[in-house]
Amino acid sequence: MNNDNKGKKGKKHFTIPDNEVQREDAKRTAIPEPVEIDFREHGEKIGEGLLSIKERNIPKHNILSDDLLFFQVELPDDKIVDSRGDYERIFTDNKININAIRESHKAIVSIKKDDMIALEESVVKYTQGTAPKSSFWQYIDEISPIDIHDKKSKKLDYLQNNENNNNIIDAQITVVPKLNDKQYAKILPHLITLIESFDGDIESDGIYYLADRTPVLHAYLPSSAVNDLIEQEVVLDIDITHKYNGSHQITKNGQNVADFDFDSDNLDDLPLVCVLDDGVSFPDNISASIAGRWTAPDINYNTSAHGTKVASRIIFGENLAEQTSNQLLIPKARIIDAVISDGNTVTESKIISRIRKAVQEIKHITTTFCLAFNDNSSSIFGEKSVSKLAFELDVISYKEGVNFVVSMGNHELWRTVNDINDIYEHDDARLASPAESLHSLSIGSITKDEHPDSISNKNALSPFSRVGYGFANSYKPDLVYPGGNVCKQNTRCFIPRTSVMFVINSDGYVSLDFGTSFSAPLAAFDLSSLQQSVIEYLNGIGDTDNLDRKATFISRGLLSHHAKSIDNMSDATTEEYNKVYGCGYGNLDSAKESFASKPTYVRYGKMNRKTKEKVRFLIPAVLSDKRKNGEKLAKVTVTCLSISPVDISKGSEYLRAYIDTSLHMLNSNSKLVTKNPSQKNGRKKWSNLHHFSQEFNVFDSGDWQLWLELYTKPEIPDEEEIEYVLIITIESLYENEELDLYGEIEATNRFNILHEISIDIGTAEEDE
Repeated sequence: MNNDNKGKKGKKHFTIPDNEVQREDAKRTAIPEPVEIDFREHGEKIGEGLLSIKERNIPKHNILSDDLLFFQVELPDDKIVDSRGDYERIFTDNKININAIRESHKAIVSIKKDDMIALEESVVKYTQGTAPKSSFWQYIDEISPIDIHDKKSKKLDYLQNNENNNNIIDAQITVVPKLNDKQYAKILPHLITLIESFDGDIESDGIYYLADRTPVLHAYLPSSAVNDLIEQEVVLDIDITHKYNGSHQITKNGQNVADFDFDSDNLDDLPLVCVLDDGVSFPDNISASIAGRWTAPDINYNTSAHGTKVASRIIFGENLAEQTSNQLLIPKARIIDAVISDGNTVTESKIISRIRKAVQEIKHITTTFCLAFNDNSSSIFGEKSVSKLAFELDVISYKEGVNFVVSMGNHELWRTVNDINDIYEHDDARLASPAESLHSLSIGSITKDEHPDSISNKNALSPFSRVGYGFANSYKPDLVYPGGNVCKQNTRCFIPRTSVMFVINSDGYVSLDFGTSFSAPLAAFDLSSLQQSVIEYLNGIGDTDNLDRKATFISRGLLSHHAKSIDNMSDATTEEYNKVYGCGYGNLDSAKESFASKPTYVRYGKMNRKTKEKVRFLIPAVLSDKRKNGEKLAKVTVTCLSISPVDISKGSEYLRAYIDTSLHMLNSNSKLVTKNPSQKNGRKKWSNLHHFSQEFNVFDSGDWQLWLELYTKPEIPDEEEIEYVLIITIESLYENEELDLYGEIEATNRFNILHEISIDIGTAEEDE
């Protein structure tokens, strides 16, 4: 994991301008395939479903029954509810509104009572065989009342099965999304009355609203009341209230920081990170590293126990041991202390409200926010949707153009498990909320030491660090950084000094600790430092439109793109590796600059569904001139980050757009041919991050291409543009000498200007 470019002179990355992009119509057609089915038998089944829906939607179960009916639509398992062709045929054309998606083939829907009459008539025609052959009913497997058992979260279901009915549950009741204000004004008082009739208590934060205006009620309920509430058609689901805090240890105090010298030169020039935590309390001699403070209005006191440690990792980095031995602290960054916790656990509604306010107040000062809080009480494995906090982070990042760096969370399995490989595969080791947030950088932990009493080797996943995948098998973690080590001898557990995972605590002393809470701050520093460099570069070439937003997303892409591979899973597949280490160990130096034998192209753009782009980039001739049989000469790494909207109500279809990538090389006959990794490795459908590498021995120099094509969900208009960041690196694998790839590219003078792209060309429809 050493930095191969350490000591080498770096240069600015290249940019791919608009004139290096060939644009074409994205030709798509949707051709419905008739289903081999007994229409009469199937129609009778559908008719029975409609009858049971009407019987279910009575005032006792549906407060809106005079106007609206709720039910469940299930397609065949291999179909997706909101794929473009099926969506129009089945739902839009029949005035059926999709309120939520349970699984990709199963939707919670509503229809106006008057429109239900037309729906019933269409079933009669379908059953009689008088409906058109393309009747939408043939594409529906089943239509039925909503399955109330699907309304319980995995965690709630487990709790109820292991507790008695008299237990009080701290619950969040989510109302069915995509209704109007008038309907919610009728629903909410009704639910509050019901909760109170079940001897439940509405919490002080009572009702809060998600970013999509979906109401959520926070209440204490008897366990038995949950089963009564899920009978209400207007209740989407009930979950245990997530509670967040920062994980850290109380350990023996070391040296007193007040005794150290502090290098206060050039503080104003240092990168700036906002620490969203329980406060930061430093001794006076280093307090200048705090650039500002913000406290949530509803917090009157705070402990600073966790936030101080997190801040010390951002400011002084991972070599605090070396600095303390020299009695000189050298800051790498400054922080803004944003207090969102008093030191106790924070409920989901409160942490969402506080983060929203903090970002609005601070985003003009920095766009890098470090949140080392998790709900470590359980993993996200098996849940039907992302957590509400993860959703809010994604929406804030997308709308406000900010980066969140979040910790993957810690588990306790290492106390009883003796093989790190068993942790890789353990469901309870999966990441903890809010690390499933797609637009956040989720950071795991690796060790820096070898210790005989640890189950982890040097430079490997820390014993306590949670792993991926994320929600709906998304790529998580994004990156890993050093976060310490833990050991055990029989029943004794301890932090080894060899871990050198030192922090500064709120008493002003250096102490040992461990956790992903202390790997995430290292990534936050790298991201902020990288963004500072990107801003300088964009200013230098005069590309100042939406400067902070562009720099935010470009820096996020660069840090993932240039991650250093960790070489201790040589027998693992790409998927297995990504599940543990993500893209790898963050490498700031490589992310900041290109080098003679390893140049990088960067492109920030926008595209809509009507076009596809063929992006040209140059493979220097000096590489192909060195070709020898069987020897791999070049490595091409591609990263495409789609800045896509999300929708928490859509379950596994949470991401609403993505950009597909395809690499096209010049073969030895100078013909463009497709050269993608096998089995879609690094190129998953409906993933906001495509990241892959390919090595080459037989190829030709010249213009290679990376093809981009945008796929969107039906609610996104064809003309709506989605931002993306594309990064391509060419690396020489020639061992006899350092080849100057950079110089040959630079001499063409083609890739030195950054342009924003906005294209609009018409095309047809297609299933996606």
